Amino acid sequence: MNIIVDPAKLSTAKPRANADASTDVVLSICVPTYNRANFLRHLFPHIREVAKAFDFSYEIVVSDNCSPDETPEIVAGFIAEGLPIRYFRQEENKRLSNLFSAFRHARGEFLVYLADDDLIIPEALADNIRFMRDNPEIRALYTPWEIYDAQAGKAHGQFFRLPKPVQLFAPGQEIELLKMLVDHHVMPEIAIYRAEAVRQLVSAPQFCYWAFAYLATMISQGPIAFRDVPYYRSVTLTPVMPNRHQEGTHDNLHNWDAFRGGIEFMIFSLLKRHGLTPDRELGSIFRGMVDHFLHLRMHVSLRLWLGRRDYLRAYELIARLSYLNPASVQNIAGLDTLLPRLKAQILAQLANGIAEVERLAVFGIEDIATFETDLRDLGLKPHIAVVSGEALTGGEAPETTFAFVRDEAMRRDLLEAGFETGLVVSAHDIEVNFPL
Repeated sequence: MNIIVDPAKLSTAKPRANADASTDVVLSICVPTYNRANFLRHLFPHIREVAKAFDFSYEIVVSDNCSPDETPEIVAGFIAEGLPIRYFRQEENKRLSNLFSAFRHARGEFLVYLADDDLIIPEALADNIRFMRDNPEIRALYTPWEIYDAQAGKAHGQFFRLPKPVQLFAPGQEIELLKMLVDHHVMPEIAIYRAEAVRQLVSAPQFCYWAFAYLATMISQGPIAFRDVPYYRSVTLTPVMPNRHQEGTHDNLHNWDAFRGGIEFMIFSLLKRHGLTPDRELGSIFRGMVDHFLHLRMHVSLRLWLGRRDYLRAYELIARLSYLNPASVQNIAGLDTLLPRLKAQILAQLANGIAEVERLAVFGIEDIATFETDLRDLGLKPHIAVVSGEALTGGEAPETTFAFVRDEAMRRDLLEAGFETGLVVSAHDIEVNFPL
């Protein structure tokens, strides 16, 4: 994208002084957790090894979201071993507040977030802390993160690439910052924060993706930096629990519309801060930035849903991506086989969702065994038998038999034979809902 905005419309601001220069703890590693005792058993020894690369003091701040498991006992054990943990327990589960809790209890000069199932690259974190100490005007330092298979002990690249080894943005350069984020698909999630900068964060956004909202607050205070020295490992596979829930993957699957909200929040903040009302041309530029970024995020989500073989959600994303530009999805792998898989999955979901259905009677399908295998693979419940319609004896209860006909002309014959009207579906019924 080529985005041209008159920088003269935007004012500049001086960096704010470092208000917390003196502190006994240099780094606070903030770990919000819930019901992850097994992960903490794995994480704390890792942090102990990581800290061997530090030439500065550190602490681990654990905010426990009222875990019902043995998290308190696990933490107490590592405290007894001398690990510098400060532990705080919520009286109830407060999902959106728990990271704030860890940040607010932190005593370090610098704060980093660490998920209880992710890891740190020791030398890189230490190097980034030195960078922050050498540049006291910088409020927050953002880096890419490494995608890491902890089972194999192997990295699989970075989540994004920065255009330069180091980039600084000061108040008044928000347009340049937005352009960099959009052009290079940068997600400002992993950062080392100066403590007094974090204290300006007072709420967790609901509809706007938090990383962009927080970034807007950071650059309002003073300079921020992006540095191509990843210190964070986002773990895809772990020996602790191979099939665990990952919040980042969940966001990419479900919450990508919040990314639009986050970018829009940033734009709103910079316009209000500088007293600007965009004219039609400037509004069109901003809208183009938002649409371009969201288009990229939706493609990520589409690939993830296809990978999970959820063809209904994939279809909905295809519809939204291509309604004005069909060519935008032509290079998506597996698109040519989407419709038959989608039809089979819809049929399975229909059968699963109707109360007391015991069998799926199939008419017009020669290879019933292969058809059943596909349906099972796409989620048909085990208690629903798949039978050839021609094999029915006539003694089956109509209200427990769901029928699928390949040929619409067969519907009348089934209804005359006593099948329930609402329990007969044809291939045409499915296709008319999902043109491709």
